[in-house]
Amino acid sequence: MLALFKIRNILSEDAAVHRLVFVRILDPINGGRFHIPSGHIPIGNRINGRDRRIVSIGAVIGKGQVIPSGEKHWIVNHRIDLRMFNEIY
Repeated sequence: MLALFKIRNILSEDAAVHRLVFVRILDPINGGRFHIPSGHIPIGNRINGRDRRIVSIGAVIGKGQVIPSGEKHWIVNHRIDLRMFNEIY
């Protein structure tokens, strides 16, 4: 997630507010299979380069911790807890 923002169309009759999020999309490596030694999912940059999107905030289904793992590669820590945080930082 890169930014949160909202937009209101003042020209429409209902002046609805849209809550949006600007995200960067990363793709799973090795078909999204867990890395056996660590139990984490490796991810990397998108191959086609189309990695930035604006979506409704309702499309975000949860949070995750993305940890650098080499150049242009990361792992997803799906077990966010204090012990893991202390190991990394």
